Amino acid sequence: MRNGILALIVTGSLAATIASASAQDAAAIEAGEQLYEEHCQSCHGEKLRSAGAIPDLRELGANERAKFDTMVMEGRGQMPAWQGIVGPEQLDQLWAYVRSRAR
Repeated sequence: MRNGILALIVTGSLAATIASASAQDAAAIEAGEQLYEEHCQSCHGEKLRSAGAIPDLRELGANERAKFDTMVMEGRGQMPAWQGIVGPEQLDQLWAYVRSRAR
């Protein structure tokens, strides 16, 4: 009986943790979308849909986070550096948004 109760407690705790993480992920994605619309959309396209001249951010793989961070913070080609404008939390939010729309 005790093992069954313990299992229910652990399962309930795990479900609550997952729900909390999902809510945090959704909040990060939403915040990232707002940042994207404010700072990135004019060049990278609405909802990350590039017109072709600019790299399609939806093509970035999950293992390309470091590349993304460097491009955003330091700039690249005609893209300006966002260091000092975008902070670490905002960079995480932008990445969450980009990954949520990955192909």
